[in-house]
Amino acid sequence: MIRVRSLSHSLPLLLLCSFFAAACGDSDDGPAATASVSGDAIPFNRQERRIEGATVSILEIPEKRMVTGADGRFVFDGVPVGSEVSLVMEHPDYHLIQTGTHVVPPEGLERITFQGVTHDVYAALAALLGIVPDDENLCQMPTTVTRVGKSLYDPGAHGEEGATVTIEPPLPPAHGPIYFNERVLPDPTRTETSDDGGVLYIQVPPGEYVMTAHKPGVEFRQVKFKCRPGVLVNASPPWGLQALE
Repeated sequence: MIRVRSLSHSLPLLLLCSFFAAACGDSDDGPAATASVSGDAIPFNRQERRIEGATVSILEIPEKRMVTGADGRFVFDGVPVGSEVSLVMEHPDYHLIQTGTHVVPPEGLERITFQGVTHDVYAALAALLGIVPDDENLCQMPTTVTRVGKSLYDPGAHGEEGATVTIEPPLPPAHGPIYFNERVLPDPTRTETSDDGGVLYIQVPPGEYVMTAHKPGVEFRQVKFKCRPGVLVNASPPWGLQALE
C-alpha cells in the first residue's frame, strides 16, 4: 500500500514532467536571444562624410568583423542579448579607435558611431596638449557630453554646455578631465563643457573605467570604457554621455 500511495502521489508530477521539463530540473530554454548592432564610421569633425574600407569588429566577439563600403555603415546580426560589445575600427589612414562598451538590449543597438581621427590630427591634438602619446602602454579616452536628442547625425554643435565629468576608478588630475572649447580643441583651462561637449582623459593606464557627467537638473547616460594600450577609446554621440529625456 505504501508503494501504491507513493506512485499515485507521484503521478501528477510525472504528468507535469511530460509537459514542462523545467518542473523536473531538465530545463531547455531554446536558443539564446540575439539582436543586431549597427552604426556608421564618420571622420572626426566631418559629420557629412563617411569612412570607406574600414575593418570594423566586435572586441568581445572577434569573429564578427566586416569592411565598410562607401556609406561607412556596419551591421552585425546575431549578437547575444545581454552581452557586452565594444566596436573596433581599423583603417590605414586613421588611428586605431574603439567605441565605449555597451550591453546589448533585446531591441539591439543602432547608430553607434566612430569619430575616426587621422594620424595627422592625432599628432596635432597631442602636440596641442603637450604630450607624447604612450601607445605602448597607455590609451586616450575622449567622449562627448551631448544634449537631449542630439548626435553626430545632426549639424552644428550638439554638446550639453556647463557639465562636469568624473571617472571611476579615479585618476590623478594630470590625466583629466580636459574639456574641448567651442572651436573643438582641447582646452586645459576650461573647468566644464562648452557647447561642443567634448571631454578627454589622456595617458590612461589599461583597465575598465566608467565616466559620469554632472549638471543640476540633467540626467546623463554613463559610459563604460575598456582602455587598451595604443587605442583611442572614443564614446561618441549618441552613445557617449548623452543627456536623457
